[in-house]
Amino acid sequence: MKKNITFGIIGALNQEIAILHKKIQFHKKEIIFGKKFYIGKLNNINIILVKSNVGKVASSMSCTILLSVYKIDLIINVGTAGSLQEDLKPGHIILPNSTCYYDVDLTAFGYNLGKMQNLPQSFLTDKKMLKLAETCILKFSLSYKKNLIISGDTFINKKTFHQNLKKYFPKAIAVDMESTAIAQVCYQFKKPFLIIKVISDNSDRHASKNFKENIHSASKKYSKVLKNLLKIYENKFKI
Repeated sequence: MKKNITFGIIGALNQEIAILHKKIQFHKKEIIFGKKFYIGKLNNINIILVKSNVGKVASSMSCTILLSVYKIDLIINVGTAGSLQEDLKPGHIILPNSTCYYDVDLTAFGYNLGKMQNLPQSFLTDKKMLKLAETCILKFSLSYKKNLIISGDTFINKKTFHQNLKKYFPKAIAVDMESTAIAQVCYQFKKPFLIIKVISDNSDRHASKNFKENIHSASKKYSKVLKNLLKIYENKFKI
């Protein structure tokens, strides 16, 4: 008997989900608390896609609705990120294995920078899906990086900010504005999650210009990866 599997996919901007919207066959739209949820299928996997809007509150709200209203088996956060490594350039794929906040500061109470009370320092992505995503990327002979991605409510376009992030989070390869908030919600709902991002800029003074120039090609790249990842998942687990 085939399993009934549903993946929730979250992207922050219209530009980040537009290509996915064309690749997936949607048959229904529901609006909940102002958020539009597109319900459809890709082959035999049920998909619910939502544009969260930018930032931690918007993305965590979207994820909470997804996990509260629908029967979701896995959350996938797709989108763009700013590089924190010199060898990681626009167009490069990242598959973070963990994510944490850079703008949570409870150091006055003895916590490490980025750690929330009663929560782990970082949230780990699902190992099984991460491995499948790696297989998918290697199939296309694409390069990628794994490691920590950090999140906060600032678009990084200043050198001093960039340098401070590298100083306090030396393992971080990239920075975004959503993934950790989504990860925290998944952690508290005990649901697995995966992050697939493409670098859009170098989080420097040219970041906003580079972001605008690269968002479409970045979206095209991770959409291709995601579509094929779902196909591999379907074949492997006989969905």
